[in-house]
Amino acid sequence: MSSPNISKVAAFVQSRFVDLTLSRDFAFSRLGIEKSDTGQAGGRSLLDVETKAAEQKQKKQATEQEFRVYVNEYFHEQLFDYIEQRTKDTDYIFSELLTIEPEIPKIFDACAAPATGVKQLVPLIEALPWLKAIFLHRINKSPFREEKSTKPTVEKVDLGIRYIGIENTKFLLMSEIGKRWLPHSTEPFSDFKNSAWLYSIATANCMRALAPLYKLSPEVAFFFGLFHAVGGNLMLRMYLRAFNTVRVEQMKETSKAGRKDIEKVLDTLEVDPSFVSQALLTYSWRLTCTVFEKMGLKFAVVAPFAEEALHKTPITEASPMTQALYQAKSFAQYKMLQKNRLIELDEAKAFLTHSRINNTIIGELNKVNLTKIKFSV
Repeated sequence: MSSPNISKVAAFVQSRFVDLTLSRDFAFSRLGIEKSDTGQAGGRSLLDVETKAAEQKQKKQATEQEFRVYVNEYFHEQLFDYIEQRTKDTDYIFSELLTIEPEIPKIFDACAAPATGVKQLVPLIEALPWLKAIFLHRINKSPFREEKSTKPTVEKVDLGIRYIGIENTKFLLMSEIGKRWLPHSTEPFSDFKNSAWLYSIATANCMRALAPLYKLSPEVAFFFGLFHAVGGNLMLRMYLRAFNTVRVEQMKETSKAGRKDIEKVLDTLEVDPSFVSQALLTYSWRLTCTVFEKMGLKFAVVAPFAEEALHKTPITEASPMTQALYQAKSFAQYKMLQKNRLIELDEAKAFLTHSRINNTIIGELNKVNLTKIKFSV
């Protein structure tokens, strides 16, 4: 398969993965695989008058559907214009979509800094009551504590860090913040939150495994893999909010213009996953870059690599961190698509080849547990 064809297949597979994060059924439907109604109506044949009435009804429905498609497309042009502006509005992003407490960037930097110890981590954890509660809860559960253990529970942060170790603490803190940043509600895409987490943790684990090959900090590589898709989470939240905002505005305008027919269609429009998928593919990396820039990290520096991904820097020209991310996320996407039977063998070969994933890389990544964080216990 030639290089242009490999790139084209890789783009199709990438788009299909985004569809999968929204809904498995939607991903299948985009491939033309849908449940068909094979039932046949029984009973007498239609009379001529009924046949003509049915034909007229079908013509009317076709005309109405064409009009609905036109209104939907026009509406989405306005919606994407609105989203384009919102993605540049940092005040909106960090007040409405993602609240970053001042301690969070400090925690990320502490996790990336080689010399970090108990003294640095304790005040940062204790400054966030929710993180302190989760940290103490997690260290008193498996895998750090046997289920039937009779030992007293650890109730102080400093003792907890010493109990599980600095390295384990770093990966635990990053993962818990990652969960915290997942969108609370993604209806009507109820599967998105779980898919987003599975993908993020799989990519992070693969990044950690690839770190030695690229001579990267395992903590920074894990961090980049875990949060590289944060923009997608924000984009979905932004889209769902913008949908109703723009729809209501359009309904008011059409009502003033006396176009009740358009207003009626707008009132019945529902979120269209094909447009959501397009928005995710278009704006996710832009929002991810905005988040990394906002945090101004000094040790967990990943903003330049996110910029490379945003501008689609070829893997042959990218920095080692970006190369590792291309491979880690591609492998994670491939595995999730494979599990859901949404990728063919020839597509998989082209997709992995596009990210220069050879047998050596596959061998390393096949050893990785994609769903659980590796702790030293």
